[in-house]
Amino acid sequence: MFYGRTRALIELMPSPLQFRSDELPEASIWLSVDAVSVMVSAAAKAGRQETGGILIGRYSTEGWVADVVEATPKPPRSQAGWNWFQRSASGLAELLKDRWKRDLHYLGEWHFHPGGVPSPSAPDVRAMQKIARDAAYNCASPILLILGGYPGTSMTVSATLFRDGRSMRFKDVAIVNLKSAPWK
Repeated sequence: MFYGRTRALIELMPSPLQFRSDELPEASIWLSVDAVSVMVSAAAKAGRQETGGILIGRYSTEGWVADVVEATPKPPRSQAGWNWFQRSASGLAELLKDRWKRDLHYLGEWHFHPGGVPSPSAPDVRAMQKIARDAAYNCASPILLILGGYPGTSMTVSATLFRDGRSMRFKDVAIVNLKSAPWK
C-alpha cells in the first residue's frame, strides 16, 4: 500500500538520525539509515498493528554515545494488536551471538504506534526498567525507540534512555513526511 513510497523516501535520506538531550548534553543516540529503513518498512507492512524488534550496536568510549547500527524486524512468533506488541525472543540469541563476534551488542527495543504519538506508555516504561535490571540482557542502559504516525504520510521517532532507575527522553525526530514529497 504505502510501502513503495516510504521505501523511496528512505533511500533519499542523506544521513543517519541523531538524537540529543538538553538534560544530558554529552549523551546522544545515532541511528543508521539501515536501522531506520528496517523500522519504517516493518511499520508499513504492519499497517494498523503494532510491530517491533531489537536494537543492535555499540557504545562509544567518549561521553555517552550509542550507535544503533541495526534494528531487527519482529521475530517469528511475536504477537500484536492495534495498541499492543509482545516481542518474541525467537532466533534472537543466535543473532546476538553472531553480532557479539563483530563487537556489536543488544542496545534496546523499538516498536511502532500506528497512527499514534511516539510516546512510551506506562507498560513500555515498566518493560524497559525491567530490562535495565535484568542481568541476562547485559544492558544497564537500554534504549527504547518508538515510531508513531502513519507510514504513508508522516512518522516521528522518539528515543528514551533508561539509566540508573530513571528515564530520559531525547528530542523527537521526524523521519518521514510524504505529504511534501516532490513526486506526490
